[in-house]
Amino acid sequence: MTHLTATGAALATCLIAALGLAGDVPAAGQTIATEARGVATEFFRSQNERRYDDTCRVLSRGFIESHALRDRRTCAAVLRVVSVWNGQIAFRIGKATIEGSRVVVRAVADGAPGRIVLVREGGLLRILELDGD
Repeated sequence: MTHLTATGAALATCLIAALGLAGDVPAAGQTIATEARGVATEFFRSQNERRYDDTCRVLSRGFIESHALRDRRTCAAVLRVVSVWNGQIAFRIGKATIEGSRVVVRAVADGAPGRIVLVREGGLLRILELDGD
């Protein structure tokens, strides 16, 4: 239980302090930047709407593993516990740029600027890292 609490606190801190997937299949002609901005938007909206299964669905396997979570189901359970008292996240999604095999989306969450780093996984863009500036 202590491991879950510590992992949950670390994940919540990372998610809230730093900084989605509007649909599972990008529309024809949709640019990678547009898709990445959609994922970032869904990341925040799903948290604000307490749809934690959806929040964890936009996270990559690398993100899940780097935060010592067993799987997406565990991720959602941890978010439910650590987010009980969280309010709405005020967010603004900025420019998306391609950096090698990654896409970086600039965003501001509750006034704190940061970057959302996405990678292609299973044909979809998913969040690999959340970095506060």
